[in-house]
Amino acid sequence: MKESTLELRPAPQFLTGINGTAAAVTLHPVAYIALLVKANVTDPALWPPGTQHGAAALARVRAIEKRCIARHGEFDWEKLSPKVQDEYDGLCSVLDGLMDTGERISLQELLRKRGKEPA
Repeated sequence: MKESTLELRPAPQFLTGINGTAAAVTLHPVAYIALLVKANVTDPALWPPGTQHGAAALARVRAIEKRCIARHGEFDWEKLSPKVQDEYDGLCSVLDGLMDTGERISLQELLRKRGKEPA
């Protein structure tokens, strides 16, 4: 899978029908949750079992962002009160945890992949 703004890891597996079109797709739960977050799906019924709290976290994150945009014309974390900053960070941490694949990469490897390895 080519790099995109939405990295689904592991990559979706497609089952093709007789005519060669996609008949089904299998997603790892982490990839599915990444799609839910990207699509702003806050209905817990659509979240995998055991992760429904992610729907509420996402709804609150989006509400905080919406309120900030209404007040300031854009989302700027620094314009949030310290209490709301902490809440926002905690909620984002919950969502990050639900999308964590467990894959780890060293900074040196990351920079090498991006072609920015230090001299």
